[in-house]
Amino acid sequence: MSEDRLDRLEKIVESNSRSIQALSNSIAYFKQEWQKDRKGIYELLGRLTHSMSDFYEIQSDFYRPFNQIDERQLKITEILDRFLKPQE
Repeated sequence: MSEDRLDRLEKIVESNSRSIQALSNSIAYFKQEWQKDRKGIYELLGRLTHSMSDFYEIQSDFYRPFNQIDERQLKITEILDRFLKPQE
């Protein structure tokens, strides 16, 4: 092989080596970013789940007095029905 062709081949090998290294670095960087994004998404999902749990607990607390009022109203209606029976 001639010296000129050998030099060109060495330059191609060096160029390819730098390209491979750059691609490897790029892949490593994107993998790190993907892992950060994934962790962030899981944290957001955890916060969302916690918020939903809080919401349903508050909603339950909100409706509890209404249920108690309904129960009391039924009892009052039963009492009134017993005492205010129409006379035959």
